[in-house]
Amino acid sequence: MSDYPRDLIGYGRTPPDPKWPNGAKLALNIVVNYEEGGEASVLHGDPQSVAFLTEHITTAVVGARNLTAESLWEFGSRVGFWRLWRVLSSRKLAVTCFGVTMAMQRNPEAVAAMREAGWEIATHGMRWNISPPADEAGERAEIEATLALHAELCGEPAVGWYNRSSAQTYRLLSDIGGMLYFADNYADELPFWADVAGKAELFVPYTLEANDMRFAVPGGFP
Repeated sequence: MSDYPRDLIGYGRTPPDPKWPNGAKLALNIVVNYEEGGEASVLHGDPQSVAFLTEHITTAVVGARNLTAESLWEFGSRVGFWRLWRVLSSRKLAVTCFGVTMAMQRNPEAVAAMREAGWEIATHGMRWNISPPADEAGERAEIEATLALHAELCGEPAVGWYNRSSAQTYRLLSDIGGMLYFADNYADELPFWADVAGKAELFVPYTLEANDMRFAVPGGFP
């Protein structure tokens, strides 16, 4: 079974003591996802507009805009982001933003506010919830374009990755270099190291338990 690619064991019965500072029992990573303007839309060349993650029962119409869904998403960039920014920055909390590159490109003022507050801006891919190209060369080109534009918009390169991943995404990212961690993983409650094409890479797992996803879809999970 040594060639089985999944790790179903992890830390097992003896998880390590991470020794958080000051004897803390938890280390919380506060994440704000910035996605509005990078979702599926006929305006972006997609066959239909997004109907997922809205507070209103709506149906995507092939070949046409869904103005209801669009406006629900626009609330996030126009109002929701700024509410979170004011609450978090006024308390000087450390925050990571998972920023969709196309979305950030459409709202430079939001990016400026994140930088002003000292947030880390990790990459959330070029588009939101769009599967990577099926061919490896196409995916590599998309990753490289995403990272280049992210650095241009944010003034520094991304060191964290959270986006939909294919079987070769981590290998490509490891080969391209520059990432300190990958977050598109749900396998643990603690960060862990994993072998990616012969290199040790750090994974910082994401959670849907403490996530607004629970308020957006029936049952609380996708």
